[in-house]
Amino acid sequence: MTNTKTIAISAALALLIISAGCSAFVDGGRSADETPTSTKTSVATSEDIETTTPVPTESKSTPAATEGAETETKSTTPGELSKAQKFEEFDENMQYLYDADKEKRSADTEAFPANDSYRLTVEMRDTTNFTKTRNDRLNPLWKYYAIVEDYNNNDDHFPERDHTYIPDTVNITFVTEDGGVFETTYIKYNWAYKYYTDEWSIRLFMAKYGSTTKEGPAYHENGR
Repeated sequence: MTNTKTIAISAALALLIISAGCSAFVDGGRSADETPTSTKTSVATSEDIETTTPVPTESKSTPAATEGAETETKSTTPGELSKAQKFEEFDENMQYLYDADKEKRSADTEAFPANDSYRLTVEMRDTTNFTKTRNDRLNPLWKYYAIVEDYNNNDDHFPERDHTYIPDTVNITFVTEDGGVFETTYIKYNWAYKYYTDEWSIRLFMAKYGSTTKEGPAYHENGR
């Protein structure tokens, strides 16, 4: 499925680059050589994932951060890892992706197994630069999706892992270089899973993520 979806993403992005519109993630005047391509990366590889920004055309209502999870809850049995232990492994995978980031991005992380959530605090590289700002916003989405894809692939790559290792909600705070809160947003597991199973298009997946964005005290229009 990974190869097929990678081809589908590339085709979707080629079409989306042609279109323009108003969105939290839209680049209205980028040249072709500035456009990053979307690569879906499993946790086992160290490639970073960049993507261009589509124009969300499918209207969805803004979800609440407390939206109920649809993931299964497994009871802990003797020999089975606890939720905290599973989230530790998820955190290790996320840190691995940041350590391997070609653009040298970094993030502070914290897991909250009790409420099935995870926090990322990401320092943006330059909020006056449109391309960097756009890519920094989207980067956590694709890192999270890479882990969701890897844990759901039925290829014996991680035979003992499943979606209970993955936090249902990832809350993200983007901060400026001097520590001010630029924007906040969040990702839900169900959104990534629906994209993984082709129930959602790349447009809808990214539009859902974009709809959760809220401006912080340090937000400014430069780089939009």
